[in-house]
Amino acid sequence: MSRRFKVIVADDEKLIARNIARRVEAAGAAFEVVAQAGTGLEALELAGQLMPDVVFSDIKMPEMDGLELIARLRRQNPSALCVIISGYSDFEYARAAIQNHAVDYLLKPVNPEELSALLTRLEATLLAREQALAPRREASAAEVVENVMLYLQENYDRQIDFAAVAGAQAVSAPYLSKLFHDHAGTSPSRYLSDLRMQKAKKLLLDSQLSIKEIAVRVGYPDPFHFSKSFKNAVGMSPAQYREQRGEAR
Repeated sequence: MSRRFKVIVADDEKLIARNIARRVEAAGAAFEVVAQAGTGLEALELAGQLMPDVVFSDIKMPEMDGLELIARLRRQNPSALCVIISGYSDFEYARAAIQNHAVDYLLKPVNPEELSALLTRLEATLLAREQALAPRREASAAEVVENVMLYLQENYDRQIDFAAVAGAQAVSAPYLSKLFHDHAGTSPSRYLSDLRMQKAKKLLLDSQLSIKEIAVRVGYPDPFHFSKSFKNAVGMSPAQYREQRGEAR
């Protein structure tokens, strides 16, 4: 049986939720709607139980709106892909959704062709992620380290579960740490931290994003944790780095 990815649909209008769920399953054979939720809070609870691969969420919902839902999903289940669906065409909603790492933003009524194209992209993303984490048969120690490095380079903006990453390579987390030290001269967590700092420094100098926005983009949902980590790594705060290095360019 081919791989089927789990989907949760969240919309406080039950008829719309059912229609979206039906269209998801009709448009993408690789997807199975495992639950429908009427509030953002219900969707978050279901996501914690079912660990979906994709969440389709309306923006306007009681108890918790769609933007807060995807922000909290990033902390609870960072691997879930989130799609915002709404009747609101205001660009600010779309921009806020993308900043919260939604993968796309669709307007109601959902166009079946647009949904089908989106599901094709989501399937490709999910399959590529699984392939990146899949261990090669009889992979050498160097290949294991290379696989994990590639995965971290592609997912540094997410919360990383190193035990799961090690398990995907058929090794234990302590053994993965040893392999990293032997082949890269550092630990997996330090490699990830250094990678995030490199990305942050580039964004600080090459973009007008706020420090809070940059923190989220490099995998730190808490901007205070980001600023502290950045200062420990670089020797100055993100604001100081932007000011001093920006003037020197």
